[in-house]
Amino acid sequence: MLIYQMHYVNLILCSFIFRMATSVSSTDDEDRTRFIKLSLIIIDELTQILRDLLHNEFSPSQINNKVVQRNYLSKLRPEQVVVINNANTQGYQDFDITLLYTLLRNVCQNITAPSQGWGVSTMPSPNEVTVGDDIERIRLIRNNLFGHISEAAISETEFKEYWSIMSGICTRIQTLLNKGYVKRLQDAEKRLIDADTEERYLQLIKKQAEEERTIRDLLQISLAQGKANRDMLQHLQSSFTGKITAYS
Repeated sequence: MLIYQMHYVNLILCSFIFRMATSVSSTDDEDRTRFIKLSLIIIDELTQILRDLLHNEFSPSQINNKVVQRNYLSKLRPEQVVVINNANTQGYQDFDITLLYTLLRNVCQNITAPSQGWGVSTMPSPNEVTVGDDIERIRLIRNNLFGHISEAAISETEFKEYWSIMSGICTRIQTLLNKGYVKRLQDAEKRLIDADTEERYLQLIKKQAEEERTIRDLLQISLAQGKANRDMLQHLQSSFTGKITAYS
């Protein structure tokens, strides 16, 4: 009888452990799928919204001249200049979020600025709905996703929050540009994610994250060098002024 009871207890424990392991695995898979799905939406849908906003301002054949007129060409990286030069034949298809954001912010004078200004670190509030606010939302969603690269997972709560924000973006920009962004977003959310799709978008978003880190590192180095040069100049000026005073 005792042996039977112990065997029964062991069966219950094994069943419980199996259910727990299956539950954890299922949750991990769902979180990973949500991460890939959000990556897909960012790369395919939100980036296209930015391309369409840029196209609404300037045609691809005009963009190079507009950048030159705004004296902004020298502030772009060499590979970005190549993409802009190729726009006349390639269109905006090769323009990524970083380049599109840069151009919409610095070259397109008709874009309504964000309520809190460009380059904010927090998501605009629900009542802040200028085109600039939505451009900032897209940038921030993309950057926030980068923070999940190491685990490649997004919780259901986070995904729902992003989904609500993205739905608002699509609705507003659809009204502005008369394109079917809302349905495209819904179709993307329903899209089945197979192994090939998962790997493709995982590598694409990792590449974007790495490029963004490289840009940020180069910017920090440039700013540090600029500060060092200013400090040196101030030191030389102070020394020179001191010598003049001494000889006066």
